[in-house]
Formats: sequence, C-alpha cells, structure tokens
Amino acid sequence: MDVEVRTAAWADARSLARVEAEAWRDAYATLLPERVLVHGFDAGRRARVWRHRLASAERARIVVAADGPGQVVGYATHGPARLGTRAAGQVYELYVLPERQNQGLGRRLWTAATAGLAAAGLGSVCVEVLDGNPSRYFYEALGGRLAARGTHVFAGHRLPTLIYVWAASPA
Repeated sequence: MDVEVRTAAWADARSLARVEAEAWRDAYATLLPERVLVHGFDAGRRARVWRHRLASAERARIVVAADGPGQVVGYATHGPARLGTRAAGQVYELYVLPERQNQGLGRRLWTAATAGLAAAGLGSVCVEVLDGNPSRYFYEALGGRLAARGTHVFAGHRLPTLIYVWAASPA
C-alpha cells in the first residue's frame, strides 16, 4: 500500500503514540535514562495526550505518513518558531518508526510540514535536535545551517541541542 502524507485525524491517536514511543526509544537510547524511555511512554496515557492534541486547533499543524486510517508510521508537527532564532516557523517534531526509516518518509513529512509553514507565511524555518541524535545529519542533508547551540531539559537532565535554520522554506 502507498503511504499517504496528510493532516492528522482523530483515528490516528493510538498510532501516533506508538510512533512517538518507538522513535524516542530508538533515537534517544543513549541520551535519556531507561526509566524515561520505558515508563515515560505509557501507551494509554500518550494516546490520551494525542487525542487532546488532535481535538485542538493544533491538529492542523500535525502531518502524518500513514499506510491507512489509524496506521501512522511517521509524523511531523510544525508552527510558529519557539526558539530564539530569526526563523519565522519551526518543525517541532519529526519522527518515523525505526523500521520505516530510510524510505523517504522523513523527507516527505519535512516537505509537507515546511509547505504548511510557507502557506501560513512562515517561510524561514528552524529545528532543534539533541546533539547526540543521529537525525541531525538528516537536517544537515536537507541544507540546514547550524545557527546556534542550546540546551533542553528532559526528565530533569539538561541535554545539549543544535539549532538548524533555513532562510527560506526548504520544501
């Protein structure tokens, strides 16, 4: 079946929670404590969080890659920049199930998210990634320019981050 990239739907909540948990466990295994990765992603609790997000206006800023209804294999969230850069828009999250990575889904989600930002008049884009996360190379391959370094607190741990920017929408 072809993977469809579309705006998230209410029926996607459970599979969004699954993608989030599996992608975090894969990407952050060496960066975050095991207790965070194992116990911090209770499926029922995370699905409730996603239902709340999908019931809000935020839903319009969540794009998914899906094999079918409720079968999300990756997602990206985006909106106005929250970082102290000159970028107008930001891709907040971009995650793909580990077994579905390296199939072009991340690039398709990135394109959809940045197109959404451009359509909202937020043409310049930034993204923040944990310094030890191998996905930073994905953003570099997309032409992101390292603009700043920062820190992000996860489960009481201050972790170094890298902030990449694109002067114009890279979609």
